[in-house]
Amino acid sequence: MNNVSGYGIYQNAGMVGENIRKFGGKRAEGHERPENRPENAANKPGDKRTDNVNGILNGVELSDGAKKILEELKEKYGNNTDFFVASYSSEEEAQDYLSRGTKEYSVLIEPELLEEMARDSEAKEKYMGIIENGTKQLDEMKEELAASGKDGDVKNIGFSVNKDGTLSFFAQLEQSTKAQSERIAEKREKNAEKAEKEAEKRSERLRDKRDSFAKDQIKKATVKAESAEELLEKIKNFDWETVKAEEKIMVGSKVDFTA
Repeated sequence: MNNVSGYGIYQNAGMVGENIRKFGGKRAEGHERPENRPENAANKPGDKRTDNVNGILNGVELSDGAKKILEELKEKYGNNTDFFVASYSSEEEAQDYLSRGTKEYSVLIEPELLEEMARDSEAKEKYMGIIENGTKQLDEMKEELAASGKDGDVKNIGFSVNKDGTLSFFAQLEQSTKAQSERIAEKREKNAEKAEKEAEKRSERLRDKRDSFAKDQIKKATVKAESAEELLEKIKNFDWETVKAEEKIMVGSKVDFTA
């Protein structure tokens, strides 16, 4: 009780004031707010939320000339393509960087290659042509995937530009039972020709909706290839039975069970 009424309170206040004077009006080391602590002052390599300045990853330093090349690429293809600049030592690391894209396509370039393009006009012309060819291949692949009905499985697609001038293609795939059942229902609706089958279709759609209400299974996978043609075939023939599903319970959602 003595600490609640009287001397105890003022004694504590005095100690706080003494500490403030002692540390020059600053918090003592180790007592900074979490966001101001030294370990959080700089971006950590690999942190997808912070370690990305205009597509330049993991503290990569570029010359003004290389930055200009990067801006040219963004200006030309930036409407549907994310460009990333990073050094990497494995395909897995490259795929991790490419997966950060939020646009239609992702392109990964090593900083040394950009520097070479900035120094040598012939190298710039060469790699600009390689990148343009790669984006055209992605456009063609997108059309073929749409024609085959497999475009709904593709979450992210892109390529890395290798030092030898070749491209390595990759795609992140995702499939959910909920989205799949909706596509099936839509296709059935479009292809419906006979009225006598309508009752059966309504019943099937009702079953699909009840299943998706109970749970939504999501499967994720990554495929890679040395050419766009190879990647296309891998996507079209991908065996989802080999992938373990992640199950999400749909709670608190209202579903219209009317056909």
